[in-house]
Amino acid sequence: MMNSEKGADRGRTDMTLRLRGKLQWVPVAAVVALVAWVVAIPPVVSGAYGAVGGPLMVIAGLLLAFFTATFVGYLVRPLRLAPGADGLTVRLPSWPARTVPWSAVAGVAAAEVTEGGRTSAHLVVDFAPGAEALPRFCRPRSMYRRLAPSLGRGEQAQGLCVEAQVFDVDPAELVALIREYAPGGVPVGDPDDTAYGEPGPGSAPRG
Repeated sequence: MMNSEKGADRGRTDMTLRLRGKLQWVPVAAVVALVAWVVAIPPVVSGAYGAVGGPLMVIAGLLLAFFTATFVGYLVRPLRLAPGADGLTVRLPSWPARTVPWSAVAGVAAAEVTEGGRTSAHLVVDFAPGAEALPRFCRPRSMYRRLAPSLGRGEQAQGLCVEAQVFDVDPAELVALIREYAPGGVPVGDPDDTAYGEPGPGSAPRG
């Protein structure tokens, strides 16, 4: 399907990607665990094994705090994608909105990836070589790096990957929206043409 020729004349459409219902409890559980850590650390530090337990508790607390802040951010300030005339704008929960210009987008597709017999749906945005628009540690970029081998991308490939099992979104709908804005030079794939990976033994066939 061709990209819209009128895309450049339109403004911008925001799409809010909220956590799926069952995952909205993760930030709550993380906050409870962080509170429990705060309560537990003084006895551990002042106890008989405080010299060992104290540093371990601090390290665990920092990791827990980062995890909690990340998921709470996705709950209170959800991820947003906004295709427009100038590019694809991404607003992370804890980062100012950044616009990836269309010249830095190498392709967009709704992809099904099978790993270990389990198939999951994703929105995949490939960046052109050298494009740096978002922090490397954010979930969409880190997920892209993790799935890069399964997607057939090289080690140096960069991009975004939005998981349908984490965010309440249909990748095919996102692709259709992006196609309305992307210029003709940006490949925007059809979902039926983007299946990756191999089903595991005993898994149900895709269809």
